[in-house]
Amino acid sequence: MEIKKLSEAYNALFERKELSFYVDHPSSGSPQLDEVKKTLATVNNTAEDRVFVIKLKTKTGTNRTYGMAEIYGSSDIAEKVVPIYIQIRNSSKRHKENQRKT
Repeated sequence: MEIKKLSEAYNALFERKELSFYVDHPSSGSPQLDEVKKTLATVNNTAEDRVFVIKLKTKTGTNRTYGMAEIYGSSDIAEKVVPIYIQIRNSSKRHKENQRKT
């Protein structure tokens, strides 16, 4: 999976990098959140627990998914700033449970 950055900004107040990106997926379905999170962590040389995918949206009739993510300087800051529902959505434990159900 190749992620192409549209914009990148550093927010000094929250000590995070804010990314806007897209993923082309012509021969497969929409990418899973955990796959995008792993790829963003690898590309930005950081731990997965510091990366939070805020939004993923696939345009109807296209093979392109747009997204927004935040990469924090430390996981302690992320726990204080990121809303709980986003933390739950991005937790690897949740994804493992969903894979077992299907």
